[in-house]
Amino acid sequence: MSRHNDGSTGPHDEVLGDVVRALNDVAQAMQQQLNLNQNAPSPNQRALLVRRFIEQKPDSLKGSPDPLVAEDWMDKIEKIFTLLDVNDEDKLNLSVYKLEGEATRWWDMNRRSRNDDLFIWVEFRLAFLNKYFQQTARNQCMIDFMLLTQRNMTVAQYQAKFEELSRFAPHLVENEELEPFKFQEGLKPSIKGRLSVLKITSYTEIVERAMITERDLEEAARIRERHAGDRNGNSKNKNHPYERKENTDDAQRNL
Repeated sequence: MSRHNDGSTGPHDEVLGDVVRALNDVAQAMQQQLNLNQNAPSPNQRALLVRRFIEQKPDSLKGSPDPLVAEDWMDKIEKIFTLLDVNDEDKLNLSVYKLEGEATRWWDMNRRSRNDDLFIWVEFRLAFLNKYFQQTARNQCMIDFMLLTQRNMTVAQYQAKFEELSRFAPHLVENEELEPFKFQEGLKPSIKGRLSVLKITSYTEIVERAMITERDLEEAARIRERHAGDRNGNSKNKNHPYERKENTDDAQRNL
């Protein structure tokens, strides 16, 4: 009797298919591991990267409660990564290396909570900012910027604080008219009053003019103090015109 092939598959064919798929999976996994090994830096390359990283003198982070310190640390360390063309795996390792104190304890707790599920750089960065630069802190920085005035700062110090906080209120600083107006409104009245009549619409120019006005006011104050001292000295001599002569006569009588 002849056997007819009706297109159906038997148990033997199904087992054979499972074996083929398993072999393909193993081959794919081996290829992926090979690619990882080829892309991974050699021990010498890694040592060179670490040395070049340390040469940039990156700051350590101990878990400062100031959110601006944390954000500044992240910004600086990312600039180093860009300069050295660091891959994501090494970004994570090098960042963790620069954590100290409370920041290290925070990282250890997060790492243990993941068990064997490893962190990647993007996750570390997000977790870091959520920990040390929460939305409430960002909102407070925006409020601080809105209320910022020069008070007892120099114009240069006021400018630095203005630019530090301004990124939290982009709706103001991205407007070419509002930015110089906000800066001018926060200046000391003695400086603002002299600049208001100039109708300056450039942020760079308003800062420069404010510094010039500050120097002019300081110089005028020094001149007034010097003249006041001269007047006091002259007044003293006028009140005692014979003091020098009497002292001289007394000295001669004692000889």
